[in-house]
Formats: sequence, C-alpha cells, structure tokens
Amino acid sequence: MGRPRHPKKNLEALLAEGEAKGWEATKGKRYYKLRCKCGSPTHQRTVKLSPSDPHYERNLRHWLKRTGCWEDDA
Repeated sequence: MGRPRHPKKNLEALLAEGEAKGWEATKGKRYYKLRCKCGSPTHQRTVKLSPSDPHYERNLRHWLKRTGCWEDDA
C-alpha cells in the first residue's frame, strides 16, 4: 500500500517523480515530507498541502535540483 495522493496534481507529479528517483515521500498531518536516500539531513523538504505561493512548485523544483541528488533524466 502506497502513500495517499496529494490533492494538487502538479505537486503529486513532483512527489511521484521524486519517488521514481529514489526519494522517499511520506504524509504527515498537514504536509508531505520528501527525503533523499543519501542520508544527509539537509536533503529533505516538506511539501505543503495547500501552498499560497503561485510559484511554489517551481521554487521547490529549483531547491531540489540544487541538492545535487535530484538529477535530471532529460
């Protein structure tokens, strides 16, 4: 049994992409957590359920790319 789906389609796609890249996505009460398997305490991020920033997904993707563990397959 997997984790519950995120209510926002674009953020669900981001979480699914992270899981495909080896990151762990778990659901909390008010947010999701995205953790890297490398074990670094700085390679984890919370993903809000209802972000107020219209650029939240874009900013989150840029942060993930800066970690070095989020590699582009394109």
